[in-house]
Amino acid sequence: MKILAIIINIFFPGVGTLFVKKFGQAFFQIILSIIAFVLMSTGILSLVGIPLGVGVWIWGIISVVNTPDNEQQPIIIREVIHENNPQKEENAKK
Repeated sequence: MKILAIIINIFFPGVGTLFVKKFGQAFFQIILSIIAFVLMSTGILSLVGIPLGVGVWIWGIISVVNTPDNEQQPIIIREVIHENNPQKEENAKK
């Protein structure tokens, strides 16, 4: 799931971060990506837009890579894993 989010972030910065449920960071990454794209389409302001776009792109990939594994699982899957964990039942009996 994390690899899919990284691949999405390579092409659409911020969307992969949304996929791992970091909503605040994803919002800012998407907004900054749009601003960078607009600046890159102008002449002289592309000197600001290109570094901004590259920075947001790197930030998006790093934010997904640094996501702990338990945060990226959907809540339903996390509950099923914890309910069906035999080690948890053994620890409860002790």
